[in-house]
Amino acid sequence: MTIQEFRDNVRPNMKLSVDGKDFLVEEIIKFRFDDGNFYIKCILSDGYVFADDLENNMFLLVKEVKTLFTYPFPQELELDGKKLVFLYEACAVAEEVKGKEIWKKGYSETFWDYKSEDGSYLSLGVDNKTKERLDFCGKIIDCDLVKLYDNAI
Repeated sequence: MTIQEFRDNVRPNMKLSVDGKDFLVEEIIKFRFDDGNFYIKCILSDGYVFADDLENNMFLLVKEVKTLFTYPFPQELELDGKKLVFLYEACAVAEEVKGKEIWKKGYSETFWDYKSEDGSYLSLGVDNKTKERLDFCGKIIDCDLVKLYDNAI
């Protein structure tokens, strides 16, 4: 599934299949970057988060983790024996929210993203209002491993 197909078709309460594992889409948030581009983040069942990355033509499947990394973050990190390399820093604001409204319109976050050679992904984030850390760890998902179904799980 292409990222555009995903964006055009995803709705709350759909079944999302990612690399053979099924999730329920509980919330969909459109986050706008400072540069005007945007990404879609979905809150899924079982505590997972799924996001698209149009620029790199990939998806991310992550779950919240607690890390001890402190700002300023270095160019390289090690987590669970894996070397992760810095990709980018960004700030984004929730522009549209559909579904449960776990995250509200106007919420903003800043994050520093990293990836490893094996496709592992780490996002070190900060809630810009509360300054609370929101770190997520998971993996990069190829577009052909993503499917949407109208019927919920």
